[in-house]
Amino acid sequence: MSDWTLPFLWIANGLLALLWLTVDHLWVILLSGALGYAVLQAPENQLPWTLGVAALSLVAGVAAPFPVALLLLVMTLAGLVAKRLERLNPQNTHWTLVRGLGLYSLIALGYAAYRNWFVPAMSDPALQQGQAYLSAIASIALYLFPLGVLALLLQGLFVHPPVQGEADEIIYHFRSRGKP
Repeated sequence: MSDWTLPFLWIANGLLALLWLTVDHLWVILLSGALGYAVLQAPENQLPWTLGVAALSLVAGVAAPFPVALLLLVMTLAGLVAKRLERLNPQNTHWTLVRGLGLYSLIALGYAAYRNWFVPAMSDPALQQGQAYLSAIASIALYLFPLGVLALLLQGLFVHPPVQGEADEIIYHFRSRGKP
């Protein structure tokens, strides 16, 4: 081999490894960007909670099995879109997003702990029989909870009829009775 091929192979191998890591963790990378945007869009009084839940969601996206990071991403994007569309109370919509992400992250971390630590440690036949039912319930909760959060976000959008302007403008218009 010539002098230039060995460094070229090292660089190519490093780029391939970086590409593999990126594709392997694509949902977590996209989730981190969406959560970062959610933190930037957080109201002042919800910022510490949003930051903490974002960190918890990232940990859950990395530690839990595959669909968790994808479902967290879908919930985050849906919450950001709902907040953008909500005109009367976008802070409430943001809080619905934060609490949904927080609760689902805790569910996902609990599922990951159960799957990685408790299932392999069960050797008692009586516990193994109950483990099948518990695994089914935990798996169903892992998929159904995000649908509940999406339903809450949609409910928040459809709870008020469409308005013509911002809440402050509407209140001013009614208080002044249309006079400038």
